[in-house]
Amino acid sequence: MKTTGEWLDALKERLNLPSDYALAKELGVTRQAVSSWRNGHKTFTEEMCLQIAEKLDVSPFEVLATVKIEWIKDADRRAVWTRALEKFSEGFRTLVLRANAYGAWVPQV
Repeated sequence: MKTTGEWLDALKERLNLPSDYALAKELGVTRQAVSSWRNGHKTFTEEMCLQIAEKLDVSPFEVLATVKIEWIKDADRRAVWTRALEKFSEGFRTLVLRANAYGAWVPQV
């Protein structure tokens, strides 16, 4: 499960960006916003989760769920989101395996 910082790093790598400043420009936010995310002072908005997911070509639910899990303080609520993410991931892996069995090309997970 990725953290906010890991999502930012993945995006920088995917887009071949040299700095958080360049990442901020790409996302349409300030460098301070990226710094706040990295330092754990703030989290992504739902819209930013969608934007990051689109740029990384991953499920928006995966980004949203991992960010929620990272920020939720209540253990019971965190467990609900964690189970939902696990079920989603399991379902996606099953879909990929079935698609591969029929010769479809799918990205490695």
